[in-house]
Amino acid sequence: MTREINATTRRGALRTPAGGAVGAATLPLWARYGQAQSSEPIRIGFQVHRTGIGAAYGRWYDRTTEAAVRLINDEGGINGRKVEIVAEDDGTDPKRGAEVVEKFATQHGCDIGYGTLFSHVVIGSAPRAGELKLPYFVVSEGHHVASGMLNRYTLQPGITDVKSQVRAMAPYITANLGKKVTMIFPDYGFGYDHRDNLGPAIEASGGEVIAQIAIPPSETSFTGISPRFRAKPRCSITSWSAPRC
Repeated sequence: MTREINATTRRGALRTPAGGAVGAATLPLWARYGQAQSSEPIRIGFQVHRTGIGAAYGRWYDRTTEAAVRLINDEGGINGRKVEIVAEDDGTDPKRGAEVVEKFATQHGCDIGYGTLFSHVVIGSAPRAGELKLPYFVVSEGHHVASGMLNRYTLQPGITDVKSQVRAMAPYITANLGKKVTMIFPDYGFGYDHRDNLGPAIEASGGEVIAQIAIPPSETSFTGISPRFRAKPRCSITSWSAPRC
Protein backbone atom coordinates (compact mmCIF):
# COMPACT_ATOMS: atom_id res chain seq x y z
CA MET A 1 0.00 0.00 0.00
CA THR A 2 1.52 3.30 -1.09
CA ARG A 3 1.40 6.13 1.42
CA GLU A 4 0.00 9.33 -0.05
CA ILE A 5 2.39 12.27 0.27
CA ASN A 6 1.15 15.69 1.33
CA ALA A 7 2.82 17.91 -1.26
CA THR A 8 2.00 21.09 0.63
CA THR A 9 4.49 20.44 3.43
CA ARG A 10 8.26 20.63 3.48
CA ARG A 11 8.46 17.15 5.01
CA GLY A 12 6.19 15.71 2.36
CA ALA A 13 8.29 17.25 -0.39
CA LEU A 14 11.48 15.75 1.01
CA ARG A 15 9.87 12.29 1.06
CA THR A 16 8.92 12.38 -2.61
CA PRO A 17 10.42 9.34 -4.44
CA ALA A 18 13.06 10.14 -7.02
CA GLY A 19 10.90 8.63 -9.75
CA GLY A 20 7.66 10.28 -8.73
CA ALA A 21 7.26 12.46 -11.81
CA VAL A 22 3.51 12.75 -11.38
CA GLY A 23 3.81 13.67 -7.71
CA ALA A 24 6.60 16.13 -8.46
CA ALA A 25 4.37 18.06 -10.81
CA THR A 26 2.08 18.90 -7.90
CA LEU A 27 4.86 20.07 -5.59
CA PRO A 28 5.57 23.73 -4.88
CA LEU A 29 8.19 25.25 -7.16
CA TRP A 30 11.01 25.05 -4.65
CA ALA A 31 10.68 21.24 -4.37
CA ARG A 32 10.20 20.19 -7.97
CA TYR A 33 13.87 19.58 -8.71
CA GLY A 34 14.96 17.55 -5.72
CA GLN A 35 17.24 15.07 -7.53
CA ALA A 36 20.92 15.91 -7.15
CA GLN A 37 21.66 15.17 -10.79
CA SER A 38 18.92 17.40 -12.20
CA SER A 39 20.01 19.76 -14.96
CA GLU A 40 17.71 22.45 -13.67
CA PRO A 41 19.49 25.38 -11.99
CA ILE A 42 18.73 26.23 -8.40
CA ARG A 43 16.83 29.50 -8.72
CA ILE A 44 17.22 31.77 -5.72
CA GLY A 45 15.12 34.88 -5.39
CA PHE A 46 17.26 37.65 -3.91
CA GLN A 47 15.20 40.31 -2.15
CA VAL A 48 17.69 43.18 -2.13
CA HIS A 49 17.53 46.67 -0.64
CA ARG A 50 18.69 48.59 -3.70
CA THR A 51 16.71 51.71 -2.85
CA GLY A 52 15.21 53.17 0.32
CA ILE A 53 16.86 53.44 3.73
CA GLY A 54 18.58 50.06 3.38
CA ALA A 55 20.34 50.83 0.09
CA ALA A 56 23.79 51.17 1.69
CA TYR A 57 23.46 47.65 3.10
CA GLY A 58 21.87 46.30 -0.07
CA ARG A 59 24.81 47.42 -2.20
CA TRP A 60 27.19 45.18 -0.28
CA TYR A 61 24.73 42.30 0.02
CA ASP A 62 24.39 42.50 -3.76
CA ARG A 63 28.14 42.43 -4.38
CA THR A 64 28.83 39.57 -1.97
CA THR A 65 25.94 37.56 -3.42
CA GLU A 66 27.33 37.92 -6.92
CA ALA A 67 30.82 36.94 -5.73
CA ALA A 68 29.53 33.89 -3.83
CA VAL A 69 27.42 32.62 -6.73
CA ARG A 70 30.30 33.08 -9.14
CA LEU A 71 32.57 31.04 -6.86
CA ILE A 72 29.98 28.30 -6.37
CA ASN A 73 29.27 27.97 -10.09
CA ASP A 74 32.98 28.04 -10.99
CA GLU A 75 33.42 25.05 -8.70
CA GLY A 76 30.59 23.09 -10.32
CA GLY A 77 27.52 24.38 -8.52
CA ILE A 78 25.67 22.56 -5.75
CA ASN A 79 25.40 18.80 -6.34
CA GLY A 80 26.11 19.47 -10.00
CA ARG A 81 23.44 22.15 -10.34
CA LYS A 82 24.26 25.74 -11.17
CA VAL A 83 22.92 28.53 -8.98
CA GLU A 84 20.90 31.27 -10.61
CA ILE A 85 20.08 34.50 -8.76
CA VAL A 86 16.88 36.39 -9.54
CA ALA A 87 17.23 39.80 -7.88
CA GLU A 88 14.38 42.18 -7.14
CA ASP A 89 14.56 45.53 -5.35
CA ASP A 90 12.17 45.71 -2.38
CA GLY A 91 12.77 49.43 -1.85
CA THR A 92 13.30 48.63 1.87
CA ASP A 93 9.50 48.75 2.02
CA PRO A 94 7.27 46.09 3.67
CA LYS A 95 4.47 46.22 1.09
CA ARG A 96 6.87 46.08 -1.82
CA GLY A 97 8.77 43.29 -0.07
CA ALA A 98 5.65 41.11 -0.01
CA GLU A 99 5.12 41.82 -3.71
CA VAL A 100 8.71 40.76 -4.45
CA VAL A 101 8.25 37.47 -2.58
CA GLU A 102 5.09 36.78 -4.57
CA LYS A 103 6.96 37.42 -7.84
CA PHE A 104 9.63 34.91 -6.83
CA ALA A 105 7.02 32.20 -6.34
CA THR A 106 4.50 32.95 -9.09
CA GLN A 107 6.49 34.61 -11.90
CA HIS A 108 10.15 33.67 -11.59
CA GLY A 109 9.74 30.05 -10.47
CA CYS A 110 12.27 30.39 -7.66
CA ASP A 111 13.06 27.43 -5.42
CA ILE A 112 13.70 29.64 -2.40
CA GLY A 113 13.84 33.33 -1.56
CA TYR A 114 16.39 35.15 0.52
CA GLY A 115 17.14 38.63 1.80
CA THR A 116 16.37 40.80 3.71
CA LEU A 117 17.99 42.83 6.46
CA PHE A 118 15.53 45.44 7.68
CA SER A 119 13.11 43.85 10.11
CA HIS A 120 10.01 45.78 9.08
CA VAL A 121 10.47 44.39 5.55
CA VAL A 122 10.88 40.87 6.94
CA ILE A 123 7.68 41.22 8.96
CA GLY A 124 5.84 42.54 5.90
CA SER A 125 7.17 39.86 3.54
CA ALA A 126 7.21 36.68 5.61
CA PRO A 127 3.42 36.12 5.74
CA ARG A 128 3.29 36.00 1.94
CA ALA A 129 6.19 33.54 1.84
CA GLY A 130 4.28 31.34 4.29
CA GLU A 131 1.10 31.48 2.21
CA LEU A 132 3.02 30.54 -0.94
CA LYS A 133 5.10 27.90 0.91
CA LEU A 134 8.30 29.48 -0.35
CA PRO A 135 11.25 28.94 2.01
CA TYR A 136 12.37 32.47 2.90
CA PHE A 137 15.83 32.97 4.41
CA VAL A 138 16.41 36.30 6.15
CA VAL A 139 19.46 37.96 7.70
CA SER A 140 17.53 40.28 9.99
CA GLU A 141 18.64 40.19 13.63
CA GLY A 142 15.14 40.93 14.91
CA HIS A 143 13.70 38.61 17.53
CA HIS A 144 10.51 38.10 15.50
CA VAL A 145 11.88 34.98 13.77
CA ALA A 146 13.35 33.31 16.86
CA SER A 147 10.23 34.07 18.91
CA GLY A 148 7.90 32.35 16.43
CA MET A 149 6.10 35.54 15.43
CA LEU A 150 6.21 34.62 11.73
CA ASN A 151 5.88 31.14 10.16
CA ARG A 152 7.74 27.90 9.56
CA TYR A 153 8.80 28.93 6.07
CA THR A 154 10.76 31.93 7.40
CA LEU A 155 14.26 30.92 8.44
CA GLN A 156 17.01 32.93 10.12
CA PRO A 157 20.24 30.99 9.69
CA GLY A 158 23.56 31.58 11.35
CA ILE A 159 22.89 34.82 13.20
CA THR A 160 21.93 35.76 16.73
CA ASP A 161 18.78 37.72 17.46
CA VAL A 162 18.50 41.03 19.31
CA LYS A 163 17.14 39.52 22.53
CA SER A 164 20.15 37.24 22.84
CA GLN A 165 22.54 40.08 22.02
CA VAL A 166 21.24 42.55 24.60
CA ARG A 167 21.02 39.93 27.33
CA ALA A 168 24.68 39.12 26.73
CA MET A 169 25.72 42.79 26.58
CA ALA A 170 23.79 44.21 29.56
CA PRO A 171 26.14 42.94 32.32
CA TYR A 172 29.11 44.48 30.51
CA ILE A 173 27.32 47.83 30.16
CA THR A 174 26.42 48.13 33.84
CA ALA A 175 29.80 46.85 35.05
CA ASN A 176 32.00 48.97 32.79
CA LEU A 177 30.11 51.85 31.21
CA GLY A 178 27.42 53.07 33.59
CA LYS A 179 24.26 52.08 35.40
CA LYS A 180 22.00 54.87 34.11
CA VAL A 181 21.27 54.36 30.42
CA THR A 182 19.42 56.34 27.77
CA MET A 183 18.33 54.21 24.82
CA ILE A 184 18.26 55.62 21.28
CA PHE A 185 16.67 53.15 18.89
CA PRO A 186 15.24 53.09 15.33
CA ASP A 187 11.47 53.36 15.17
CA TYR A 188 10.70 49.94 13.65
CA GLY A 189 10.91 46.25 14.55
CA PHE A 190 14.67 45.95 15.07
CA GLY A 191 14.65 48.94 17.39
CA TYR A 192 11.58 47.73 19.26
CA ASP A 193 13.41 44.52 20.09
CA HIS A 194 16.13 46.64 21.74
CA ARG A 195 13.53 48.77 23.52
CA ASP A 196 11.63 45.79 24.90
CA ASN A 197 14.58 43.58 25.87
CA LEU A 198 17.46 45.82 26.93
CA GLY A 199 15.56 47.50 29.77
CA PRO A 200 14.82 44.30 31.71
CA ALA A 201 18.36 43.04 31.03
CA ILE A 202 19.89 46.27 32.35
CA GLU A 203 17.67 46.14 35.47
CA ALA A 204 18.65 42.51 36.09
CA SER A 205 22.28 43.67 36.00
CA GLY A 206 21.71 46.40 38.57
CA GLY A 207 21.17 49.33 36.20
CA GLU A 208 18.32 51.51 35.01
CA VAL A 209 17.10 52.72 31.63
CA ILE A 210 16.07 56.32 32.33
CA ALA A 211 14.85 57.23 28.84
CA GLN A 212 13.91 55.58 25.55
CA ILE A 213 14.06 57.71 22.40
CA ALA A 214 12.70 56.38 19.09
CA ILE A 215 14.27 57.80 15.93
CA PRO A 216 12.45 57.65 12.56
CA PRO A 217 14.32 55.44 10.06
CA SER A 218 14.77 58.37 7.68
CA GLU A 219 16.50 60.57 10.29
CA THR A 220 20.03 61.59 9.26
CA SER A 221 21.22 63.58 12.30
CA PHE A 222 21.31 63.03 16.06
CA THR A 223 21.86 66.70 16.94
CA GLY A 224 18.33 67.16 18.28
CA ILE A 225 18.42 64.19 20.62
CA SER A 226 20.43 65.46 23.62
CA PRO A 227 17.83 68.00 24.84
CA ARG A 228 15.33 65.14 25.13
CA PHE A 229 17.35 63.33 27.82
CA ARG A 230 15.36 63.31 31.09
CA ALA A 231 18.63 63.35 33.02
CA LYS A 232 22.27 63.19 32.05
CA PRO A 233 23.03 59.51 31.56
CA ARG A 234 26.28 57.78 32.31
CA CYS A 235 25.86 55.94 29.05
CA SER A 236 23.77 56.24 25.89
CA ILE A 237 23.07 53.14 23.83
CA THR A 238 22.07 53.20 20.18
CA SER A 239 20.84 50.26 18.17
CA TRP A 240 23.19 51.16 15.31
CA SER A 241 26.56 51.46 17.01
CA ALA A 242 28.71 50.89 20.08
CA PRO A 243 27.74 52.57 23.38
CA ARG A 244 28.67 56.23 23.73
CA CYS A 245 29.76 57.13 27.24
